[in-house]
Amino acid sequence: MVHFRTISTSIAAASTVSAFSMLRTEAFVPSPTISNFVAQNQHAYYSSLQTKLSASVVDEVDMKGDDSPIPKDEPKIVATADIHSFIPSPNGKAGIMAIKVREEDLDVNTVVSVAATIDVDKKSSETGMFGGIASQAQSAVKKKSQNNLQGEDFIGKAVVFPNGERGTVIAQRPPMAFIMCDFASVENQDAKVSILGTRSFIPVSEKLFGSVIDCYGNPLEPDSEVDGNSDVFDRAIFAPIPKVSDIALINKPLLTGTAMVDALAPIGKGQNMLIVGQDTGVGQRDLVIGAIKTQLKQKDGAKCIYAITSNCDKEREEVLSKMKEAGILDDIVVVSARNTHGSDIDEKKCPTDSAEAITVAAAACSIGEGLALAKGIDSFVVVDDIDQHKTFWDWTTRILIDIYGVDAVVKDDRDGGASSEMRGFYSSLIQRAVQFNKKNGGGSMTLALLTNLEGQFGGADDESTVFSPDDFAESSEKVKQRIAILEKKNIPLTPENLRKIQIPLPVASDSEKQRRIALQHTDDLISMSDGQIWLDEKLYNQGQRPALDAQRSITRVGIGADTVSRADAPAMRGLAGGLRFDFAQADSLDGAGANSGADKQILKKKAYLLAMHQEAGDERTLSENAVALLAASLRVLDETIQNGGEAGTELGQNTMRSLLEHVNNAAPDALSEIDNSLDLSDSVRTELEKVIKEHFA
Repeated sequence: MVHFRTISTSIAAASTVSAFSMLRTEAFVPSPTISNFVAQNQHAYYSSLQTKLSASVVDEVDMKGDDSPIPKDEPKIVATADIHSFIPSPNGKAGIMAIKVREEDLDVNTVVSVAATIDVDKKSSETGMFGGIASQAQSAVKKKSQNNLQGEDFIGKAVVFPNGERGTVIAQRPPMAFIMCDFASVENQDAKVSILGTRSFIPVSEKLFGSVIDCYGNPLEPDSEVDGNSDVFDRAIFAPIPKVSDIALINKPLLTGTAMVDALAPIGKGQNMLIVGQDTGVGQRDLVIGAIKTQLKQKDGAKCIYAITSNCDKEREEVLSKMKEAGILDDIVVVSARNTHGSDIDEKKCPTDSAEAITVAAAACSIGEGLALAKGIDSFVVVDDIDQHKTFWDWTTRILIDIYGVDAVVKDDRDGGASSEMRGFYSSLIQRAVQFNKKNGGGSMTLALLTNLEGQFGGADDESTVFSPDDFAESSEKVKQRIAILEKKNIPLTPENLRKIQIPLPVASDSEKQRRIALQHTDDLISMSDGQIWLDEKLYNQGQRPALDAQRSITRVGIGADTVSRADAPAMRGLAGGLRFDFAQADSLDGAGANSGADKQILKKKAYLLAMHQEAGDERTLSENAVALLAASLRVLDETIQNGGEAGTELGQNTMRSLLEHVNNAAPDALSEIDNSLDLSDSVRTELEKVIKEHFA
C-alpha cells in the first residue's frame, strides 16, 4: 500500500533547494541546455543572414553543458510532473514511480531573456522574414519543449521531490516518465515532481576492482570498501549512446578462451554480443566467467565489470560463489541489485525489481565507459541478465493502457508486434558498446548481454495439442499443400512435428502465441545487436560444451568483403574459414546412406567438435585453440572418434589434453608467437603441423 502524508509548501520548497546542493553534474556527458539550444540555433539563423552574434552573450552561457548560466551547485529544473502511481519494493527500501510531465511547466523565461540580450539590428529582429528575436526564441523553445516530451531528453536525469528525496528517470514514454526512487512511500500524492537538468551519476575509479557495489557505487559487501583517496571521476549512469564522431572501427578481438566462440562467433573489442540461452540454464554464466578469466590472464586484457540484475538473494549468492570458485572476484567490479529479497517473490511480476535491474545494467556500462574515456583502456561488461528489461517495459505499457486505453498505446502488442519505442528503450543499453577513437582516448567497452527463452520455445500444451487442417485456413497455399501431405501420410499435426519440418503453427494456438511473443522479443534484440551466441538446451543435454548452435550463432562485425573491421583473431580466421558451412552440410547429411559420402563429412564435424569441446573452467590460450583446430583439419583426430572418443568422453578429453601438453613442451616459442601476434604465420603453421603429426604417429 502507498502511504501519503501532508507536508507544508514552505518546508517542501526549502527541502528542494537543500537537495540541489547534493547533486553534481556528471563528467563526460554534457547535458544540453535550453539556453544553449537557443543560442546555437540563433547563431545558425543569423549567420545565414550575415548578422553577427554578440560574443559576450555566448561567453555568458556555459557551452560545456551546464543547464543554465547559473551556479553549478544549483541545478536547474527543466520540467515538472504530476505523480500518477507509485509501487514500493517488496523489502520496503525503494520504489518505482510513474509521472506525467507537465509541458506548460517547461522553463522558457530564462531562454527568452538570454536570447533578448543578443546584439542584433533592432529592425531586423522585429521585422525579419521569420519574425522578431523574441518570437524566434519562443518558437525554438516550444520546439525544444516538444522534443523533450517526444524524445529521451529526461532519461537519466535526477529528480527531486518536495521533501528533498531523490530519484532517477530510467525510462520515458511521452508524456509519461518512470522514476526509480530511493524510498518506499510517498508523502503527498499531489506533490509536484521536479526534473533537473543534471543526470544521476556513479563515481568511477580503478579502486572499484575487487568490490561489490550498488548502482550508485556504494559497497554492498563488508570487504568491499572503496579507496576514497583514489582518482575518482563521475560518469552519468544513463549516458547517451556514443556519437559516430566519437567512435572508431572494431578491429581487435576480445578472446574468450573458448574455441567454439572465438572461431564461430568471435567478439570484437567494442561490440555488443547477445548470449541467448534457456531458463533451465545451459552454461551462459560459465561462458562469460571463462571469458573474464581469459581477459585477466592477458597482459593487455580488458578490465571486467559484472552486473547482477537479479534481486533474489539466492541467485546473487550463486553467481558470487561461481566467481569465487573461478578466482576472479578480487579482480573485477561487481555491480549488484541492493534491494534483494527471498526467492518466493516472482521477479518477472515485480516492476521495482526490474527498475533496479535496468539501473544496475546502466551503471556497469558507465564504469566501463568511464575507464575507457579517462584511461584509454579496454573494458568488458557482462549484464546478467536483461530479461527484467522486458518485465519493466510491459509494466510501462500497462500504465499507458490504464491512462489512454489499449488502442491508443499498442494495437498489435498482443500479436507480438515490434515497437519502435521498445527498440529505442533497448538500444539505449545495447548500443552503448563502443570502440572510442584516438581523440577520445582509444579505449573500448565491450558488452555481453545474457537473455533467456522459456524451454525449447514451446508451451505446456505441445504434447497434447493436435491441429486439424481447418486450423490452417488462413495459411498460405504452400503451407496448406504440405499439411495435406502430412494428413495423407497419417502424421499427427502436433506442434513438435510441425516445427521439425518448419511449418509455422496456427497463430490461434496458445503455444504459438507464447512462442511468438518470446521469439519476437528475442528477434528485436537480435536486430539491434552486433551478434548473438545461441546456447541450445538440446545440445547441452547431449553433452556438447559449450552448447553453441553453430547455425544461429554469428557476429556481424567484419561481415562483407570491403570492410576492414574484424572481430576475430587472424589465427582463428585462417583455421575456421568454411567451418560453419561444413557443420551445416554434415547436419543435412545426417541419416543418409553409408555409401553417400555422409560418413566422412559427419566424421569431420565430430573431429572439430572434439577439438573445440571445453568444459566449464577449461579455458585455453589462443595458441592452444589454434593447435586444436589445426589437429582437426589434419584429420589426426578421426581415429580417436572412430574408437569412441567423441567430444565429452573420457577418451576424447584425454586425447586433447595429451596433445596440448605435448605441443606446449615441444614448440613453446611457436605458441608464444601466436599469442603475441594473434596470427598464425606460414612458418609457425608448418612447425606445429609437424609436431602434431609426430604426436599421433
